[in-house]
Amino acid sequence: MRCPKCHFGNPSDSSFCSKCGTRIVPFSREIPISQTETLKTAIQESSTGSIFADLHQIIDELGRAGVGSVHFF
Repeated sequence: MRCPKCHFGNPSDSSFCSKCGTRIVPFSREIPISQTETLKTAIQESSTGSIFADLHQIIDELGRAGVGSVHFF
């Protein structure tokens, strides 16, 4: 079994690479594949004064770029 980091050949029953110590996870077809969902629009627009996670009030927006923004709580 090859190490995903250094590609050293290890015995098939290895859990860690004997050369670099990286954890080796054997490939299995039984690993479930999770489905993800991409949101097309924001659930709620974040703005000054709004409450986030029922706990934090947004004081000010520090910056915005691309698809994200940074706020001061």
